[in-house]
Amino acid sequence: MNRIDDEPIRFYLEHQDRIREWADLEAEVCEFADRFYRSLRTDLDTALKSGRLKDDDVELFFHEEGNWPGIALRRQSWPKADEDPDVRLQWDRKDVCFAPDDLYVGVRAKRHREVFTREACPNYPGKPDSWWPVWRTIRGPSGRFWEGDGLKEYRHRVVDTVLSAWNDLAPLVDRAVGT
Repeated sequence: MNRIDDEPIRFYLEHQDRIREWADLEAEVCEFADRFYRSLRTDLDTALKSGRLKDDDVELFFHEEGNWPGIALRRQSWPKADEDPDVRLQWDRKDVCFAPDDLYVGVRAKRHREVFTREACPNYPGKPDSWWPVWRTIRGPSGRFWEGDGLKEYRHRVVDTVLSAWNDLAPLVDRAVGT
């Protein structure tokens, strides 16, 4: 074997420095996406203050847990231990690049999980796991979202999805925690 006839291998060998440089950009994109999702806290806070939710006892908080940050909503009367439920938007900050499955919304809880069934939460088809009794992914932005104000529509869609999740799931959390 003295010759390389495979075109993709030849292409890689000819351009390997540039390919590696481009591959390194993924970490920068992930950092940008993480900052973008964190910035949604301001939008959600504005939505709460403007009365977009019918509830007035909702508190917004940021949850930082390793590589899994999140923005969460809970009633002031709900238990506040880490294992207790909240309605949360969460992402993997090391692996979030605006891909279709990067972002999750649902109820995150270790306790008070019994009311979260497929029948009670048909719009949250994610398979339950030890922390998420109900959840779904939020589809990433479409088209050439990196141009102009391309993230504006996506920002609004994510905020609307979180507010809808609250309306869908908060009554179930109320029942679960006995409020």
